[in-house]
Amino acid sequence: MPAIPLPQSGGQPDSPTGNPAGIWSFEFLALCGVSVLAFCNIAIFYSFYTYLAELGIPPAWRGPLLALEPFTALLVRPFLGRFLTLGNSVRFMRAGMALATLALVCYPFARSVPALAAVRVLHGLGFVTVVGGLMGTLTAVLPHEKSAQGFGLFSVTILLPYALMPPFVELVLPYLPGHGAAYALAAPLMLPAFLLLRPLGRRTRTLAAALHPAQMLKPHWAEVRAGLAQPGVALLILGNLCLVAAHSIVFYFMRDFAVLLGAGNPGLFFTCSSAATIGLRVMAGHLLDRVDKGRVLAWAFLGLGVLLPLFGQAGAPLLLLCMAVLYGTGMALTMPLLNASMLQVSPPRLRAFNANLLMVAVDAGFFAGPFLGGMLMAAGWTHAGLFSVGGGFMLAAGLCVLPVGREMRRRDREKSGEPEA
Repeated sequence: MPAIPLPQSGGQPDSPTGNPAGIWSFEFLALCGVSVLAFCNIAIFYSFYTYLAELGIPPAWRGPLLALEPFTALLVRPFLGRFLTLGNSVRFMRAGMALATLALVCYPFARSVPALAAVRVLHGLGFVTVVGGLMGTLTAVLPHEKSAQGFGLFSVTILLPYALMPPFVELVLPYLPGHGAAYALAAPLMLPAFLLLRPLGRRTRTLAAALHPAQMLKPHWAEVRAGLAQPGVALLILGNLCLVAAHSIVFYFMRDFAVLLGAGNPGLFFTCSSAATIGLRVMAGHLLDRVDKGRVLAWAFLGLGVLLPLFGQAGAPLLLLCMAVLYGTGMALTMPLLNASMLQVSPPRLRAFNANLLMVAVDAGFFAGPFLGGMLMAAGWTHAGLFSVGGGFMLAAGLCVLPVGREMRRRDREKSGEPEA
């Protein structure tokens, strides 16, 4: 997406709004509210693989249908970024929510492969438009010196629906005609988001008008290529792709595995993992800007790489829920630190653009994970095998961040004037 550079004067250094650096602005709180409501319409799809099986969709088509929504986002996001600016970001969010709401309403009526494919494409188009506007605005209003804390707090709004929606859907599902009706139930949640966007739109347009016109210029492709060549940028994008591919395998295939173990409410896995993530980020999020990001990331990825294959060895629901807490703890560290590391290694003018590239990696990971998982399940693999593949993705992400950590430590030494170790 177009870069939304930080102002060069006014306020504290790295305060993008020109005000004293602080997180709790109206803009940040409104973005958090919109994010919670928007991600509710994604969190309910933890059961989509099960739903496809209930509809009688052939196994070979289940993986592609799972992956089609993020694949649409992957294709659209680079083109969307050429038109998104801080001034029009809220209009894009409003249009995206309208498309996503329409898709949710259509799910109960889509029961064939072509119909489901069309709804998944519509859903992906709407959701990527919403998230593109969210991330562009967030990058503009978040103080750089509190980036890890801010991303950590914002990510809580993404995780909260994953803690609440799966167990809620499991509770109401016996009273509904099926999973399709449950997906349609998320459509009314978009209405409060539309109300939040009205004042947010006025404020973001005012902020955009206060910036110097030169600060709103789109980066040239030569500038983008040079930014990608900066040490660590490409590796962080690849690491984020591996992380999300592993997470998407857990997200889409954990429900069936928990049911096989005899879990009474399989949605509780996501409640436990999300609660651990939210708890750690809320209580210790302010410490994330003080740690050695590279080392903490590497250890977190190593732990997750060992943990995921152990999911397949859980012999009882209670043990799986304990593992969910450990999983949520690891995820609490990885995502905000990856985003903060990207801001640290990116040139100032390309911070927003590179943050959007991390979102492209999210799209690619959510495409690769379920697509590969669906193909492996159709080929006769077990859930234990799938989780081992997820563990491999986590270890690959750890290998990506190791050299990035060394580069960040080298830059920190140069700033402090310390000699090379």
